[in-house]
Amino acid sequence: MSLGGWWPEYSYVRYYWYPSHSFWWYGYEPVAQEVQSDTYNYYTYNYYGQQDTGAGYSDTGSSGVVDHTTSADMREKLAKQQAAGPAAETLADTLFDEGVKAFEKCSYEEAGEKFAKAMELAPEDMILPFAYGQALFAEGRYNEAADMLRIALAKVSPDKQGVFYPRGLYVDENLLIEQIDRLAQEAAKSPSDTNLQLLLGYHWLGIGEAEKCIEPLTTAKQDNRNLAAATVLLDLAEKIKSGASQ
Repeated sequence: MSLGGWWPEYSYVRYYWYPSHSFWWYGYEPVAQEVQSDTYNYYTYNYYGQQDTGAGYSDTGSSGVVDHTTSADMREKLAKQQAAGPAAETLADTLFDEGVKAFEKCSYEEAGEKFAKAMELAPEDMILPFAYGQALFAEGRYNEAADMLRIALAKVSPDKQGVFYPRGLYVDENLLIEQIDRLAQEAAKSPSDTNLQLLLGYHWLGIGEAEKCIEPLTTAKQDNRNLAAATVLLDLAEKIKSGASQ
């Protein structure tokens, strides 16, 4: 799931197997839709849009008004990418696929190992670090997850590729919410732990809680280690809030 609405212009076949769809940041609980493809079924989470585009995502926000600029731009990028076709399958693709399947079975340690190996084989891929970080987070390895989040955010340009949140790894949305709740409890016990605050802000932002993420990210920003990462996420949160108010 990309906060920017699409994957970068990658030709890796793994991102044809597991596409990204637009994501509208309204409300808290998403509506999960199973999207069937020739190769895989996957899940995308869209916020209460009423217009069915026939592609598993919505072009409308909570107001029901289509954002033609965003939609047209997204469709153009996706059309070009699909027209070019995927590259040949690589070992990194296979490892990513195995990692996704392990994650779906809640085998988070195995998933993390697969994503980490895929990262080694494809160091230029900006999406894999977010997937690896999600596996670390799901396993409860919060400091390591925060380390990976800093690395991941340092590699992307939010105005171009977007910030990624791999929400689609979860077949059961409730598992994600439970994991975030556990993180929130730990962060409440240690309010000065800026790694926990950075991670909590990122995950709240990822589930559409643009207001709630401000406080932990502001706290995380006070630590030089997390300054750059927290700034990227705070800027994104403000853009999301501004878009929601229009």
